[in-house]
Amino acid sequence: PRRSPEILAVSATASFTPAAATYGAGDIQGVAQEFVFLDKDGSPPPAGSLLRILTAVTKIGVTSIPSGMTSHLLQMYGATPTGTPQADNDLWAAAAGDQSIYKGEISLGTPLDKGAFLYVKSQYIDFDIRLDSGKTTLFGQFVTNGGHTATAVARAITLHAEPR
Repeated sequence: PRRSPEILAVSATASFTPAAATYGAGDIQGVAQEFVFLDKDGSPPPAGSLLRILTAVTKIGVTSIPSGMTSHLLQMYGATPTGTPQADNDLWAAAAGDQSIYKGEISLGTPLDKGAFLYVKSQYIDFDIRLDSGKTTLFGQFVTNGGHTATAVARAITLHAEPR
């Protein structure tokens, strides 16, 4: 269906900062962060609305790709995951207590070395996520697919979406 012109695209950014440590495949980097969606005028989408995530942009403030780093996943939730507390450098696993708020995962791709930072734009995601009743935000956990030694710098993820 075609969107009406008054419904604007929205975007949200969250930063995940891991410890300077060695991470295994499937480990969480940083802790769960909130994605606050806003349109170009600073207004949130309607609470409980359906969003289609179109693209994700990942920027990591290091000057070269660490040995072993591959792609990443963003595990998405309707609220802060609390079923089983998972901290930085824990192996990610879905917790039974989070089943009602778990929304799925977004593949963030493999970052490319751009000189002063790493960058990847994941396009054509087309992932529909319903915001929880009364909510205008989502939460995410940043998970590495390839084991590597990380530096303690932010991994900024920007999600671009449109209300459906």
